[in-house]
Amino acid sequence: MKVQATVVEELPSLVYRLELANQQLVLAHGAGAPERNWVRLLPGDRVEMEFAEHDPTRGRILKKIG
Repeated sequence: MKVQATVVEELPSLVYRLELANQQLVLAHGAGAPERNWVRLLPGDRVEMEFAEHDPTRGRILKKIG
């Protein structure tokens, strides 16, 4: 399930804390193009992410929006 989120904080090892529209916080890492192309995300950036299959508090960032 793909959703949009806002980067709240950058954590070590390229893990990011994201805030969803319903104010839920999740941890996510870059996957695919953002990781390969060294996309740098800063707090306030909008991203598209998808949840991990077995853990709704974790996910992966698919792309930066805007």
